[in-house]
Amino acid sequence: MKKSVILAGVISLSLMASTAFAAPGNQGKNEATIKVEAEGTTVSGSVYDDGKNDGSKGLQNAYENVKDKPAGVRIAELLKTKYNIDVNADTSLATLVTTLEKDGELKAAAEVQAEVVSQDPANIEEYKKLSKIKVKLGDKKVKVYVNGKTLGTEVSPVVESGRTLVPFRAISESLNAVVTYDNVSKTVTVTRDGVVVKLTLGSKIAKINGKTVTLDVAGKVKSNRILVPLRFLSEALNTNVTWDTETSSAIIIDKNTEA
Repeated sequence: MKKSVILAGVISLSLMASTAFAAPGNQGKNEATIKVEAEGTTVSGSVYDDGKNDGSKGLQNAYENVKDKPAGVRIAELLKTKYNIDVNADTSLATLVTTLEKDGELKAAAEVQAEVVSQDPANIEEYKKLSKIKVKLGDKKVKVYVNGKTLGTEVSPVVESGRTLVPFRAISESLNAVVTYDNVSKTVTVTRDGVVVKLTLGSKIAKINGKTVTLDVAGKVKSNRILVPLRFLSEALNTNVTWDTETSSAIIIDKNTEA
């Protein structure tokens, strides 16, 4: 197996131990199959990527084995275990990502860059760097990030009339919203922090706290999963959405995170 040795330890690694990796309760889970269900059904479960496609969460999936060690040591040991890559524990993450890319270790680079994103969730440029690595790995699909994490879904987002539609459960629950679906009226209801959003499949009319708004694109069903306009839902739930055309990436950040 190829083995890379990275000793560029000029820049010290400075990460808070308490935030170096996502909470263990979110690890190793992917979005469960979502059927169009009866009225009042509340959907729950994790929606984050399990790293099967681009490896961007593999480091975090090993959290329990290394969580009590310093950040640099954790990353060094995880890269050694998963890729047989030796790195200097004092190397900065940015330097490490650059070196891994140069060495052709793109999956490892994606994992470390995902950690960079998680440490600085308001930095749009870091998301773009991660997406560029994913594109190099052959990932041409729409990529969605929410507050520093990669959003994983069983049905890929689609782009229609210049608008991105995403599985409603994935985007809503990643923002800690409560989601219900009325199978009779075909209405999706999303509630978060006192805001109630209602969308009816096939209709461009939606409501936010009872106020009627018009969508550019109507919600739809794909492979028994409900897709809704990303920007409308995200902005209705008090987040900012950035679309990166170059890498087909939607970046969603809570407004209070950016502050």
